[in-house]
Amino acid sequence: MKKLVILFLIILFFNKTQNVFASSGVFIVDNIEVGGSTKTTNNREKYLNLAFKKGFSKLITAIIKKEDQKELLSLELTNIKNFISSYKIVEEKNYKNNYNLRINLFFNRRQIEQFLINKNISYSDMKKFDMLIYPIYIVGSELQVISKNKFFEEWNRTTEYDNANFILPLQNLDDINFIKENISKLEETDLSRLVNNYEIKNSTIIILRYNKKKLDVFLKSNLSGVEKFKKIDFEVDNLENEDVRNDIISNLKSYTIELWKEENLIDISTPSFITVSVSSKNPESFKKILDNINKINSVDSFSIENFDNKLIKIKIKFFGKIKNLQNSLIENGFEVQFIDGQWNLKIIS
Repeated sequence: MKKLVILFLIILFFNKTQNVFASSGVFIVDNIEVGGSTKTTNNREKYLNLAFKKGFSKLITAIIKKEDQKELLSLELTNIKNFISSYKIVEEKNYKNNYNLRINLFFNRRQIEQFLINKNISYSDMKKFDMLIYPIYIVGSELQVISKNKFFEEWNRTTEYDNANFILPLQNLDDINFIKENISKLEETDLSRLVNNYEIKNSTIIILRYNKKKLDVFLKSNLSGVEKFKKIDFEVDNLENEDVRNDIISNLKSYTIELWKEENLIDISTPSFITVSVSSKNPESFKKILDNINKINSVDSFSIENFDNKLIKIKIKFFGKIKNLQNSLIENGFEVQFIDGQWNLKIIS
């Protein structure tokens, strides 16, 4: 539990979109829906167990790198139940021999973290993020633009990842001409001009080259200033087949998410500490400062070392990279400055 000198009332709002996110002391997976026939009398217990498994699978898929998921996804129901702090039935229907159940699940964060430490597995930060996706599709030596670029058109037809909001760019003539001028050497060309005009910290340019039943893909990701690259090859008999394209898009989304997870891993076995100074004008500002720090998932705890009517010194215990902590502070309403080796924060929203 994060240590606070002020008790805050936390109100959670749920809608019908499944989300995976963190709050103080818990991992939350909401709107897990299961259902089926009512051949037995213990429908609630049967489908609750299915919902527990489905929710845990959703959690692990969202926060654990793919290479570490297999063992965790095969856990027995008894072990999964030990991680559950509580659940809330949002909707329950029993109609014409059909049963439907929708629940919100609350997993004990500390128990899961200890379990992962014992397994020597790190997890990624749990937060929603925007990712600009720029697919460049080339058949032979011809650039496919606008309606001919099926990967552009079909990228957001399905939603596999609740925490990632994929955003497609506006195609303009200058970008198209720039791509055409460099079409033979895009992998070696600085393509940052294609994404720099968007106020989105995470972006992935996807270069897809299709020729003779082979699709060569090169990913150029920029994750809050950190560049990552990946090359993938697909053997494709018929790229005109929509199901084939959907499968490729699903794989590309998975690769993109894995790059983001890798950059946002939290090593819970090795915490770090930092002291920050924050300007505070009034008691309301003081409360907001602590509230905003409390929202940061990588922050384990914090304590007030010194405060007066103008300045607060806060010691923060956190997990993960210090750059990610800086980005999280900015995302949660702080302006961050470094003066004489000291972190100075100012609340701006």
